[in-house]
Amino acid sequence: MKRFVPLAEHPFELLVGLAAFLSGAALVFGAGPPTSLNATLPPAVAWAWGGIQLLAGALIIVGIVIRYWRPALLIVGFRMERAGLWPLAAAATVYGIVVVGYAGVRAIYPAGVLVAVAVACAARAVAVSRLEKTIRKHTGGTD
Repeated sequence: MKRFVPLAEHPFELLVGLAAFLSGAALVFGAGPPTSLNATLPPAVAWAWGGIQLLAGALIIVGIVIRYWRPALLIVGFRMERAGLWPLAAAATVYGIVVVGYAGVRAIYPAGVLVAVAVACAARAVAVSRLEKTIRKHTGGTD
């Protein structure tokens, strides 16, 4: 059985990307009525949150996988991953704040989880930027 290398080397990044993609798809495409805290938010806010998750998750996953599928697209893959990480970090932070504003203290735990995801996304985006900068430095700045 052939090993899926991106999963072995980036399990958490792919998990966050897949979770964002699937939950975003469920919200955007109406897989069912919003539940939990999404049900307390205005439909436009829940839909926007889903759209950002869907797009960000897709960019994160494709950005990681493309680097293994086509090694010549290494820098492109880093940029795609980063392009998904920053909006997901921002949206998770804003969503956490909005949820606490709407649902009150009962939303502190989910908001805390969202802020932790946001911090992790931002940290990974910075790490990816540093990797890209190092690669570009040692390759003469070519893509």
